[in-house]
Amino acid sequence: MSRNSTFDIEAWRNEEIRTELEHRTKVTPAMLHSINKDGLLISVSDAWLDKLGYTREEVIGRRSSEFLTAESRAYALREVLPAFFLTGHSDNIEYQMVCKNGRIIDVLLSAVLDRLPGEAQGVSLAVITDVTALKAAKRQLALSEARYRDLVESQTELVSLASPEGELRFVNHAYARHYGREPDEMIGKSLFDFIPETSRLAVEHHLGKVCSVDHSIENQNQVVLPDGRVRWMAWTNKALRDLDGQVTAIHSVGRDIHDRVVGEQRLKESEARYRLLANHGTDMVFQLDVDLVHRYVSPACYDILGREAEELIGTHLIAITHPEDTERAGSAFQSLVDGDLERHLLLCRLRHRDGRWIWVEAQLKALMDRQSDLPSGIIGTLRDVSERKAIEEQLQEANRQLQTLADQDGLTGLSNRRLFDAAFSREFDLALEGEKDLALLMIDVDWFKSFNDGYGHPAGDRCLKKIGESIRDRVRPGDIVARYGGEEFAVLLPTASLPEAIVIGELIRKSVLQLAIEHKGSPNQFVTVSIGVASLEVGNSSRELLLGRADSALYRAKENGRNIVVRDA
Repeated sequence: MSRNSTFDIEAWRNEEIRTELEHRTKVTPAMLHSINKDGLLISVSDAWLDKLGYTREEVIGRRSSEFLTAESRAYALREVLPAFFLTGHSDNIEYQMVCKNGRIIDVLLSAVLDRLPGEAQGVSLAVITDVTALKAAKRQLALSEARYRDLVESQTELVSLASPEGELRFVNHAYARHYGREPDEMIGKSLFDFIPETSRLAVEHHLGKVCSVDHSIENQNQVVLPDGRVRWMAWTNKALRDLDGQVTAIHSVGRDIHDRVVGEQRLKESEARYRLLANHGTDMVFQLDVDLVHRYVSPACYDILGREAEELIGTHLIAITHPEDTERAGSAFQSLVDGDLERHLLLCRLRHRDGRWIWVEAQLKALMDRQSDLPSGIIGTLRDVSERKAIEEQLQEANRQLQTLADQDGLTGLSNRRLFDAAFSREFDLALEGEKDLALLMIDVDWFKSFNDGYGHPAGDRCLKKIGESIRDRVRPGDIVARYGGEEFAVLLPTASLPEAIVIGELIRKSVLQLAIEHKGSPNQFVTVSIGVASLEVGNSSRELLLGRADSALYRAKENGRNIVVRDA
């Protein structure tokens, strides 16, 4: 008590009031505390001590804000306490308090200011309620609701809530998109508005049955889209009930099965014709089960693979697939039998009976079991496309060569202006997005017109080719060197800072001088180049600006005697 003796003498001149306040705080089962005008604790309840794990001697005389988290403490000192001593009350202030063992609890604090005799500022009486469990429950509820909504909205299935009479109360985005509308446009409409008149009675009867049972019921019916098309849908419907057992809504999850229904109908109608065509067609027709084992192979397999149909029945298709194509082909087959794909076009190599590899094109489709609505295998057609593949590869190679020619300068073999512009656009955007360096060199051959006039155009062409080679040999891998036009070259330096670009520019200048190409019209007696350097800086938002700055630097290099490297000012 020695550290609080001065406080006791100053704060409690009225023994009767002090005794009454202490009695109030000790006997109450609530968390109470009192502070004086300096924010020091002068009384706390037993419940307060029990909750935070302190003894009375450990807390009396300390600031109440010491038992708050740093964030709550700042809030209390900055806003709550000044307003409290001004107005005389605080209501439902949210704080976080720190227990002696370090545990943090959420609380609500309400306080009033007592004007005690002899105390102009008075003392406070605060009631504190532990709301940790409530806050945690609210956070968990909000998280759960957010997760549920995200789950519903991320589904590709159509999800809705409707009244027992069919009035839509909620639809997810997939549901609205299916009908070409926004979710808000669907709310309040009747789901019967989207059902053909001939099917409405059956759907009404189905919903009545849903409301009479406690489990989900599946149903299939047609719906009408805004463009007038009619499509088959499969629905899983369940009635939601209140505590009294009354149906409040019908929860529905739907998926479009139109293609499957139509496909099954067509398949049923054409099974006989299909087998006739399969047995006499030039394409090999085959059927695999869910284990990817051949269950049917048409006679055309002999013409394509050199094998009899009986040789393949009971074998795995992967067994004759090229090792480089095995993983890709296996993944495609598995996706079909897993229901992830309905159709797939596969191009791969298979081993012919004579040992050679042939390119084949397989049109694959998942076979669906009518009862389980799950894939039961794969049906496909296969044809030899080796000749077509060879022609395509030749064409691709020719296109690559043409593209190379289109992107090259015919004289120097460097990139041309068109390729440079495309690379400049790409690298500039990448540099801006990744906040990376980018530098640009603009290079001009000094007094080149007089060189051409004095030595002739063939010599001028040879000169430009040598300079182009010299520039290309001095840059880094990944840098772009282009003939920009006439006797002008451009070098794009991704990730290069301005100092690095100046060093590369100086290497290029020296290498051209070291070529020692005679030029009597030059003060140096040899061919030289002038170089302007600019780099991307914060605030440069256009390629044109960077190009203009490099061009300005090149102009100053020419003005200052040429055969020099000048950086952007």
